[in-house]
Parts: sequence; structure tokens; C-alpha cells
Amino acid sequence: MKTYKYLLQISVVIAILLAGCESLDVKNENDPDFATAFSKPSDVKGVASSFVNSWFQEIYNQDDPYASPSLMFFVGADAGTCSWGNFAMRDFSYEPRITWDNTPAYPNSLYPEQFYKTMYSLLSSSNEVLGKVELGNMVIEADDGTDETAMVKAVALLTQGLSLGYIGLTYDKAFIVTEYTDLTVTVPTSPYTDVIDTAVKCLDKCIALCNTETFDVPASWVPGLTLTNVELGELANTVAAVLLSYSPRNAAEDAAVDWASVKTYAQNGLSYDFAPLMDDVSWYAWGLYYQNASGWGQTDMRIINMMDPRFPSRWTDAGTWATLPTPTTSHTAGIDDRVFTDFNYLSTCGFRVERGYYHFTCYRFKRFDTYLSTWTEPVAAFTKTENDLLLAEALLHQPDLTGAAAIINAGTRVTRGHLSPVAANATDIANAIFYERNIELYSAGFGIEFFAMRKADKLQEGTPLHLPIPGQQLEVNIMENYTFGGVGAAQKGVPGIDVSDGGWF
Repeated sequence: MKTYKYLLQISVVIAILLAGCESLDVKNENDPDFATAFSKPSDVKGVASSFVNSWFQEIYNQDDPYASPSLMFFVGADAGTCSWGNFAMRDFSYEPRITWDNTPAYPNSLYPEQFYKTMYSLLSSSNEVLGKVELGNMVIEADDGTDETAMVKAVALLTQGLSLGYIGLTYDKAFIVTEYTDLTVTVPTSPYTDVIDTAVKCLDKCIALCNTETFDVPASWVPGLTLTNVELGELANTVAAVLLSYSPRNAAEDAAVDWASVKTYAQNGLSYDFAPLMDDVSWYAWGLYYQNASGWGQTDMRIINMMDPRFPSRWTDAGTWATLPTPTTSHTAGIDDRVFTDFNYLSTCGFRVERGYYHFTCYRFKRFDTYLSTWTEPVAAFTKTENDLLLAEALLHQPDLTGAAAIINAGTRVTRGHLSPVAANATDIANAIFYERNIELYSAGFGIEFFAMRKADKLQEGTPLHLPIPGQQLEVNIMENYTFGGVGAAQKGVPGIDVSDGGWF
């Protein structure tokens, strides 16, 4: 079995959080100096105060130190499109798909590698805080003497589940490490299914604490939101539903999800949008810029065709523009109003022809234009709409088709898209949920469109269904390099398990 001999070298973040820089050469947590860094309750609380921010910055940003594969997934899902080589967008959107280069020397290795390391850094710090307050019985008090132990513990459990969960959503396997893990012995890799299960158990502990204790999360920890124990518990419930629903790698796994648990989590999930207020200093979302700003990412024609079937679903050659219909600018039967309220028609496309006409499009997404202008608007990581779709999906699998249809028909499909209500049959409901995840949740979080396509067997043939452990980390842990993706003789990974053998066209 492979071992995790150097976990602490990549994940302990005392230096990162207190000094603002990353180091792969940090001391073992059993070292007395390490224990001293967490000796004061105020230090432990101070470290925990940055946890939600660390997670948010990693899922919504691209530049080091917050590089992530979010833009790769965005174009790999044929949700967005971009011919530029930045952030591995070109390499992950080649048609036909190519094998992912998992060598440490590959320039774009930064994006999955930094995401992996940062999520483990957050996990390690969450574990350390939990070790102090749960295993070490540390009591944390506010300046006025209020006991804040339960609040700090609940936040650490939330980010423990978030970090493990997003590792499980992204990579084929990983090292499961909690505050109970003995790091003096070897830790084997575990499949993503076990990683997700452990993440949900962490969230269950957070939920239980939020249900039994009363507290307020300091306003500075998540600006723009006043989170009580009830609201933090709702967030943890939604995250648990997200992890269970989005983790399947194919339709067969999707059918086998514990949908009864998803239903319970979603029923207790978000009644509000979890949308921290950006300040363009500590909270910002450059990923939205690169996905949607003029000259960068634009909207794939697959998305436009879903809303307005008069438009082609794929751009094939130079002559396509001359055959395009007149764009819709007002409500028209059978066409989603969001094609003009949320998306912008373009008369030109600046992408490079020699890199493939399949990158071309005539639309961009404009819903975030206010944020891209001010950089000081709320940006949602999870929304009530997303939670509603999770509940509808769970009811679909129960089956409670009437209940599922009622949720969808009370939601954005009808209220914003002004489309006809769906009938209470399984096919229409499933299609509507898939549709809303691609349209209403477009560009609204990490990998939503990719995960929706993945579990429906709709990713283009040859698209990796998950990423391998980054090559640099394989080298550190003295593990054999491996990868996924590609078509034909160059394909790596098991079809339908590691690499898509389906496709939407």
C-alpha cells in the first residue's frame, strides 16, 4: 500500500497562517515548538478565524497561492469556453480530449497541485484546532468571558468536512487524516468514496453541535453574514448534500447514492444564500473574472442551445456566424428569458481560429458584471436555489415525483426563466434539475457543471472523470506516477470509472 510519509510537509500551515507564506519544510506536530504555537486559546481561535476564508479563496481563485482546477472543470464540462492556454483551460478543452499531463515539470501542474496542498493545509489546521478543543479539552473564551469553544469547534468541523469533501470530489484517491489519525505510522490512500464518507461524518458532527449549542460566529470571520449556530448548521447540511450528490463518477454510481440521506440534509439545508461580502483585499473571486470577463472565458454554445434551441450547440466552422438567428431580447415562448437577462450576445469572438472553431461562441455571462465592476459585492459559494435542487433530486429518487416537480416549478426555471412548469414524471424532472444546474448555477461555485455532467455520463469522451494525485506529491511520497484522460491508444484510466466513455454529442 502507498503511504503518506510526508503529510505534514505539505499540510501543516502554522507558517502559512501566521507568516503569510508557504513552506514545505515544517516541523512535525509532535515537536514541542509546534505545541507551543497552539498553547493559548486566543492563538487557536485566531487560526480558526481564517478557515472559511481559506476555503473560499481556494475554490474561487486561480493565481498562486490560490490556484485551483476550477477553470479546467469549467471548460471541461463545456459550460465555458476559452482558447487561451492560461490555467490549463486550453489543455483541458482540446477536442478530441488529451491525456492529462501529471508530471511535475508540466507548467499547468500548479492548478491541481496547489488546490491539493491548500486543501490539506486547511484540513491539517482544522485537525489541530479540533485536537485542542476536543481531545485536549481546551476552553476558548471571548474577551467578555463568553465561552466560544463550541463555536470554534463547529467551524473547524465544517472546514474539516469541506476540505476532505472537495479533495474527494476532485481526486481519485487521497489520504484520510483527522484529529484522531496517528501520523507516526503510515497512512494508506483511500478511494474517493471513503474520503467523501469521512467528510460527511465530519459534517454530521458539526450539525450535531449546531443543533445542541447556541453561538454566533464573529462577523469578521465571514463578512456580510451573521451566522448563528442554526445558520451554520444549515450550511453544513447543504454541504453534506452537495458531497453526496456531486461525488458519483457515472450514472450507475449516481443511482446508488444514499438519496434518503440527501433528502434529510437538504430539508435541513440553506434557507439563505451563503454569500460572503467581498472586500477586494482578503475576500475576492478572480475565478469569476477569468470565467466571464470580456476577452477571457465565454459561454459554450452547449449552454446557449439549451436555453434557445435555435442556436447551434457546437461551433463548427467560419461560416457558422452567418447562419445564426437573431438573438432573443424579450420573452419568447419556448426560449429561456435568462438567455438575455443573464447572458450577453456578442457580435465577434476573439479566440484563435487555429486552436479550433469548437472554442468559438457568440455569448458571455453577465450576471456577475456588477461584482466585476465594484469587486465589493456578495459572492455566493452555496445558495438556497442549489439546496432546493438537491432536495428535488432526492425526492426524484425516493420517488416523490409530485414533490420534486413542485420544488422545481416554484423555483428559478419558472420564476426567472419563465419556462413552462415540468410535469410530475421522472424524465422531465431529471432533465429540469440538470438544466438548472447548468443555467441557474452557471459559474456559481466550484465544478458544479462538471459534476452534473460527470454523473450523467455527459462529459466528452476522453475527459478525466477525476484528477490523479498531483505528480509533485507522488514524487514526495515516493509513489508511481499515473494519470487519466485521452482517447484511443493514448487513453489512460478505466473507461467510465476514471475517464469518460460517454458524451453529450
